[in-house]
Amino acid sequence: MNLLLLAPVSLALAGMSAGWFVPRYLRPKLATQLLTGAIVVTTIAVLAALVQLAVGAASEVPPVADVLGWCRAIYHGEHGAAPIVGLLAVGGLALMATGAWHHHRKIRRELAVFAEVDGIELVDLDGPIAFAVPGDPGGVVLGTGLLEHLDGEQRCAVLAHENAHLALRHHRYVHTAGLCAAAVPLLRPLAAQVSFMTERWADEVAAEAVGSRQVLAATIARVALMPYGRVDAALLGFVEHRTVDRVDALLNPRRSPFLVAAGAALAVAAAVAIGSVVQLHHLVEFVAHICPV
Repeated sequence: MNLLLLAPVSLALAGMSAGWFVPRYLRPKLATQLLTGAIVVTTIAVLAALVQLAVGAASEVPPVADVLGWCRAIYHGEHGAAPIVGLLAVGGLALMATGAWHHHRKIRRELAVFAEVDGIELVDLDGPIAFAVPGDPGGVVLGTGLLEHLDGEQRCAVLAHENAHLALRHHRYVHTAGLCAAAVPLLRPLAAQVSFMTERWADEVAAEAVGSRQVLAATIARVALMPYGRVDAALLGFVEHRTVDRVDALLNPRRSPFLVAAGAALAVAAAVAIGSVVQLHHLVEFVAHICPV
């Protein structure tokens, strides 16, 4: 079991690398889905590895093994683990569970403030206040200061962007990636890329809705120059970081050749799949050493 963590760690590193180059070659929709899938699979692989290490260490303790009804042949098998390794694995599992739980509670708290939002709700606040509130029914919150700062066409662009977040359920991708990153901090850069790609995805949909990429780009730039107000992580706001990248992508769209885009997607998918198969092989081989009850 010495190399047990190699597969999930490799997955995490591959995922972080993918987070930097995948958006260059793939459309926002595909990039969002692919990166979110990579995050979920990596988190599951890390979880499985820690469980195996914890159980492997327990299998080396005869009294514990007797209680669990396992074969004594497993005690000194190659799938065992030193007690200190088992304790570290249990600690890792506890940290994963704690991080995920705190993130989940934080998201629920932030959403609870706007639980009654239905449709479009105006708030008498200055600054770039514009965000989508997922839920049932959910809606869009707009600040009066923002509306006064924009013309009619730009207001439509903001509304189209936020409606795209709601219609395409972008919060599911962002919250899933955030939950996994809270459990496995190594995945935070990749989760940040998922958040950015949902903004790019909404930008593309909004640009098509208003019929002008230039209008949306000008709206993003204009809103970004307003005094910045923090938007909670659970809310998909119009003004996020990397607004320069969003404006550049709208004004200078780069379409990668199909083979390049397909190759990038397949490379990431293959790395995640191979690592997952290796991890699954470890798990199956380990279970095979446990006597049936």
